[in-house]
Amino acid sequence: MKFISIHIVFAVAVLLFLSGCFATMTEQSPPPVIKHTGKAPTAAMLPIKNTNDVEVSRHVTDYLQNCLEERNVFRFAPKDKIDQAISQSGFDMTKTFGLSDSEYKALAEKLGVDFVIHGIISVKKSIKFTGWRKDIDVYIKLHDGSTGEKTDSWRSVTDFIWTEAKTETDAGQMGESAANHICGKMMK
Repeated sequence: MKFISIHIVFAVAVLLFLSGCFATMTEQSPPPVIKHTGKAPTAAMLPIKNTNDVEVSRHVTDYLQNCLEERNVFRFAPKDKIDQAISQSGFDMTKTFGLSDSEYKALAEKLGVDFVIHGIISVKKSIKFTGWRKDIDVYIKLHDGSTGEKTDSWRSVTDFIWTEAKTETDAGQMGESAANHICGKMMK
């Protein structure tokens, strides 16, 4: 009897492992490339603030901008122009909750854009029995350039598990997946 129950437990464990229950990665593929018609509004994609992983944040910012641009959702101001406007403004870009409405409005006016996109990302890393786990929480806000007020927001929470610790390739993979998830939500 004991011999049979050990085999059953082992068989269930193998099935769970093979089904992906222990080694998973929430991988979001890009949303369909359905281009919006007409002239897209202009926007400034501010660097997404990170709380603990600069590389993932950089990748999310880049992938999200590319995804939205490819689908003609927005036409973006050049990054160097945005960086220059931020440095000249003296605004504190490290604030956890972002800028004030008047600061978003001032940046939009300086850049000549209709909208300002800004957000925050947090990556929580932990070691589990099955490997390294990284949970990514991305919160993106869309601000009206004429008032600075938030007009919409989107959130993506994705999780990744690897059996070995990797660094740069993980950041790119995680950033792309989180950006695809947010981009898909913004397309709706």
